[in-house]
Amino acid sequence: MLLASIAKSITAAAAVTTSSLHAHNTRSSNTDNMSSTSGAGGSIICAGLSCLDLQLVGCTQSGSDEAIERYDEAIHCAGGSASMTATTLALLMKEQQHEEVHVITKIGPDFAGNTMLEFYRRAGASTRLVLSDESARTSMAVLPIFQTGKRGCYVNLACNDGFSPDEMLQQVDEYFVNDSLAGPPPARAFLFGYPHLMPKMQGAALKSMLEHVRDKLSSDDNKVLIAVDLNGVDGSDTTVARSALIPALSEIDVLHLNEDEAIVLSSSSSSATTNDGDERNNSLLSSALLSQISSFHEHGCAVVLLSLGSKGAFVSVTPDAKRLQQLSSSECNMAMSQWSAGTQVHVPAFKIEHGGVNTNGAGDALFAGFSLAASSWGSKWKVCPLNAGTFASLVAWQRCDSKTRDGEGMRSADALMGMISEQKLPAILED
Repeated sequence: MLLASIAKSITAAAAVTTSSLHAHNTRSSNTDNMSSTSGAGGSIICAGLSCLDLQLVGCTQSGSDEAIERYDEAIHCAGGSASMTATTLALLMKEQQHEEVHVITKIGPDFAGNTMLEFYRRAGASTRLVLSDESARTSMAVLPIFQTGKRGCYVNLACNDGFSPDEMLQQVDEYFVNDSLAGPPPARAFLFGYPHLMPKMQGAALKSMLEHVRDKLSSDDNKVLIAVDLNGVDGSDTTVARSALIPALSEIDVLHLNEDEAIVLSSSSSSATTNDGDERNNSLLSSALLSQISSFHEHGCAVVLLSLGSKGAFVSVTPDAKRLQQLSSSECNMAMSQWSAGTQVHVPAFKIEHGGVNTNGAGDALFAGFSLAASSWGSKWKVCPLNAGTFASLVAWQRCDSKTRDGEGMRSADALMGMISEQKLPAILED
């Protein structure tokens, strides 16, 4: 799901950076250099839940349960975390050499599964790791996209319910089956989405699966970034919601969630303290939210990316410098391993000026863009937390614009980094 814009002008961007952009305890600067998203090349594996989305675009919303509502057009697209992150990244990285985007998800031998495979290929993502189960049925979702740009969702999770850690690890092993004598390029990141909607990928099972993925994809010369995106966090039972995630936090380098999900997962037992005297920070995030973010760090999560809707996003880096250093290697130090411990920054959303607004996949795009920037290699630029967040917000901005969301006219990853470097940013979406 994608966001919207960062600066009306260089002056406006600088003003925001020195005030609300630098939320509680900020230690990084927007003037820092940025690390190349291309670097030495590598792969990103996008794994987890998928479904074939049927979007009903331009839906009216009268407020009556039995009203006959209208829509403008019906569009199929590849939905769910694995699909949205993979297609977004593949479109962004089409111009990059030695870069691969792979999808690991489970589908059935049916219309929905075949249609999703075609969407992956069209975007430029590799489908060779997709698990096709002859006895399974591909998940489908119907999404009314309202005239306001917001959306609803009705889904049958189908084969996502039975997708197991063993099946996931089997597909990760397939990554190393390569016809090239040199083998596949090293993996820079493993993105996993929606554990709360995947019954077999929760709690201790989720932790074990992520541990094994890290072991399989990392080496002394290469450390893989493990990122997890939340969706479907059920607030009816907070204990169950927490138990699905908390045991795995020590294996999660980047955790993406929104404010509502953070509240559901909140724990009153957190020993974290917050600075209630910082008025700028409290106007953005409540003390309870800040305390919960600190709790995620206490449980071992390195970076929290919090979606704030039209207000943008909030990036929080663990105060534990040793946790970040775990992501450094002898050959390729990822950008995130060099970040200053304890940094917290706010990044605004960007305004869509010309195209229609479609927020379906906005959070997935934000998550994908941030993970790409945070896991970047190379020495051309050095990506700081603020620039990684800004890059993510630009990715979401393109994905929310109906004119660019499917690739036509979409700027590449390097072009977006250039916009940040030159401070040529879109107008900020005013809340």
